[in-house]
Amino acid sequence: MRVGLLMACLPSLPWAALAVAVAAVEFLRGGDTQLATQNVRYAAVLSGGSLVVGVLMGLILGGGLALASRAVARVWGLALVGGLLGALLFPAEFVVVTLGTDGAYAQLLTTLLAWPVMTVVAAAHSADIVGRSRTRSWLWTPGPVQRLGRGR
Repeated sequence: MRVGLLMACLPSLPWAALAVAVAAVEFLRGGDTQLATQNVRYAAVLSGGSLVVGVLMGLILGGGLALASRAVARVWGLALVGGLLGALLFPAEFVVVTLGTDGAYAQLLTTLLAWPVMTVVAAAHSADIVGRSRTRSWLWTPGPVQRLGRGR
């Protein structure tokens, strides 16, 4: 789930913060309150939509990798499956950014440029997601590894 949230929130949360800043400036200077309200709505769509998409991306990525790990023995095979799933899931975040920015070109272009980067992120973390490695400590809870033995 953590990788899905990273993939979804990293491209859109800076735009949500920018929308909140614009709304705050408009409210404080006594300017166009309709523009300020619109920016608050954009920030809510960007942050809330990204969280929902991130949870769904994490669940689908984790479930797909769990199913693939039964058939794929190599780490590079899991990376390939994770990269493919990441590439297929990322357009949902593109839709959220489109809705949250009214199709602004700069935001859509940077989100489009983030697509291959987030695909590589999914591929690089695939072995950790499945549990074949522990190279990235932020994906694991602290404490000893719990292994299931015989009789348990």
